[in-house]
Order: sequence, then C-alpha cells, then structure tokens
Amino acid sequence: MSFQLEKPTFITITNANPRRELHGDEKVRAIDIAFSLKGENTLLDLIEPGLREHHYCDNALKSGQETLPDVVIPLPNLRHPRLPTAYHYAKGEKWRGYRFVWDWGTDESHVDFTDVVLANLHYELNEGGSVTIMGTIQYNGEELQDNDVYGELSGLASEGEISAMLLAPAELLPAKKGYRAGKPDTPAAEGGTSGAPGGADATDLFLEKHSNTEGDEPTDDSDADADSDADADADSDDRGEEA
Repeated sequence: MSFQLEKPTFITITNANPRRELHGDEKVRAIDIAFSLKGENTLLDLIEPGLREHHYCDNALKSGQETLPDVVIPLPNLRHPRLPTAYHYAKGEKWRGYRFVWDWGTDESHVDFTDVVLANLHYELNEGGSVTIMGTIQYNGEELQDNDVYGELSGLASEGEISAMLLAPAELLPAKKGYRAGKPDTPAAEGGTSGAPGGADATDLFLEKHSNTEGDEPTDDSDADADSDADADADSDDRGEEA
C-alpha cells in the first residue's frame, strides 16, 4: 500500500518553489509544492497499515477487552509519550509515477499531472489522536511551459487550503537523479562501470593483467618458442659444417 489521496481532499499548501533544472543543455521549468494534511490518526494507515496502532493506544480500554470486527476503535493516547512525536517515513526516498489533480479557476480549468514525484513524507503525532502528514510534490513536465498554469502553481502558498487528489501508481518507482516527467531514466553504460573499456570494471582489468602469476605452468606458446630456438641452433650448426 502506498500513501495516496484517492478522493478530493483539502490540503494546506505551506510552500511553492518555482525553479529551473538543467537537463543536458536545456533548462526546464520545475516546481516543488510542500503540503500538510491534518486530521484523525487514522490517516497514518494511509502511509502504512498498522502505523496508527504502532504509535497510539487507548489507556481506558480494559486489558483483554474484545472489539467488534470491522469497527475502528478510537486510539487517543500516545503509546510511548516520552518518545519523539515527529517522524520521517522512508527518509531520503522519493517516488515517481504519482498523479496530481487540482481544480482551479473557471471553465473547469484544472491541473492533471502524471509521473509526479512524492518526496519528504513525514508526520507529527499529538496526544488526543490527531496527526499532521506532510510531504512535497515535485514536477518538471512540459505542462509547466504554460505560463498560466506555472503562475497559478507558483502562487499556491498564498491560497492556503486547496482541494486536490494524489493518486499512487500501481508500482512505486524510485525517482533517480536526473528525473524528467514522462521520460525513462537514463540507462547506465552496458557491462559495468563507465569509463572502463568494454564495460569492464577495475577488478576485471586487474585480474586480466595479473592472470599469469609465478608458479604457473608454461603455456603452449612458451613450448613453441623453445622449439623455435632449437631449430635456429640446428640451422647454425649446419651452416658451420658447410663452411
């Protein structure tokens, strides 16, 4: 299960950072949109099932008390109140392939981006059962060449709260360095470390250079050289007798 907002959900935009990225010789528009979502601690299970019960409990619930199936039991109390209340989820990881949808303006104007990156997913816990989930949406697709769209996105922080959807792909893919929306990752050089001839890495080259060590038996080429030297000596003796 991957974090997503399957239905239009009100999120608070805390920052919008328009910028340019260098891809080869081309400078392309990009944007980072930081958001937060505050609500009941059931939101934690959108990140990973079981995360709510990992952090929360109900101190008033009697030990061994049975619960009804398919009934969500409120868990208002921090399970470990002396531990930190702010956590990163998969710190440093970014995932591409998300779809970001936001309606704005008139005449059904809207943003509908595919292959969006979700980064910096983290959350904060509060005693009483409320949580805040935060993350950053990153995009650098061709749609940003539209000045109206780029301008609206750049000013999102002043909007405060917006209604949006963030849909996860069927399979999460890591966003690698050089990510460009809608385009595959740049493939690595075939056969091994770039810069080594024929794709060979440093270990391959070392083994090739030092494959014949002292103590190895002579090869067929060594025997052939010895035979050639013997033939040359015989020819020299024959010429001496003729003289």
